[in-house]
Amino acid sequence: MFARPRKQRRSDVNERIKKIHSAIADKLLSHPELFEHAEQTLEARYQNKMMRYGSYLMWKGIIEARDEPAVFKALLLADDERTANLRRETIFTGILSEEERAAIFAG
Repeated sequence: MFARPRKQRRSDVNERIKKIHSAIADKLLSHPELFEHAEQTLEARYQNKMMRYGSYLMWKGIIEARDEPAVFKALLLADDERTANLRRETIFTGILSEEERAAIFAG
């Protein structure tokens, strides 16, 4: 067995995280009341200095696009490095159940 280069492993992880966020986006858009939990998480993390202002603004912008589903998904699932890093510290914790998360990778 060979070790994959670090860049390839990071890319694989980013793709897995992106896949999860795609499912999160679908669930949020079909259950808009769940956005309240994400907004509370965002505010708490920022107030507790667990997040920089730039990340706070990016998350805020993504959430504010929720009334335009295509824009919301495009912002959340963007392929740029900054957004990929943002998804690694997601504010959308607890949106998917463990069963939903497992189903994403089972099928």
